[in-house]
Amino acid sequence: MIAAQDLTERATYTLRYEDDALGLDKRIEFEAANPAYALKIASVEAAGRRALLLENGQPICALVKGASGDAPFWIVTARR
Repeated sequence: MIAAQDLTERATYTLRYEDDALGLDKRIEFEAANPAYALKIASVEAAGRRALLLENGQPICALVKGASGDAPFWIVTARR
């Protein structure tokens, strides 16, 4: 069986983290049908960790994980 996401066009997304007190500099690239999948990938990062989200190399927004645990939330801001 083919997943619904496999039937749609995919883009290449990048989560770019800078070296900070919460972790090291890193880039995570993945393909997905939409940028919402980035939240699933970023969910393993520490609360307060900031990432720039790019779509096909173009910045689309910045993400900050506001809390961990059972009720995490995200702060999404304009790209920088």
